[in-house]
Amino acid sequence: WGVEARPAPQPYSLLGTTSVGPLLLNNYDLALIALALLVGGVGWWALTRTIAGKLLLAVIFDREMAEACGINVRRVFLVTFLIGSVLGALGGASTAPMISVSRGLGVDVIVLAFAVVVIGGLGSIPGALLGAAVIGLSRAAAVHLLPQAEVFAIYLIMTLVLIVRPYGLLGHERLRKV
Repeated sequence: WGVEARPAPQPYSLLGTTSVGPLLLNNYDLALIALALLVGGVGWWALTRTIAGKLLLAVIFDREMAEACGINVRRVFLVTFLIGSVLGALGGASTAPMISVSRGLGVDVIVLAFAVVVIGGLGSIPGALLGAAVIGLSRAAAVHLLPQAEVFAIYLIMTLVLIVRPYGLLGHERLRKV
């Protein structure tokens, strides 16, 4: 691998572009948005409407009680880890053509994901969506207004949110079990 970044094949020329008024949008970017909405919708549906989703929520909210009710907590954790791994691979494979893949790429992604979760609120899926929108819009604005402060803008927003709402924008205080 070495120290050089590896570019992924660019699908932009294969899929073309779409013009919406004065804007010219890449169809690959639109496909990524559609994929994200589809995966998010299926995930939301699976968590709220299926038995497996209800089992997962039961384990998340009270592991001991779920285990006492006969739920195989280890299996739920294993399946959750596998689904998370598949989603991570899907996300990495679909965004690799947009950026060069390098050894330090994970650090940038982890910082952004951490900021999204903190801003939105731990444990809140709608909060994660809101946090992602806040981070995406602030990064886009910072790149155009002051490119040197792009990363600083993320930390500034995260700090301000934590000062005003310590549990995130849509998070709430959780009672601790003793």
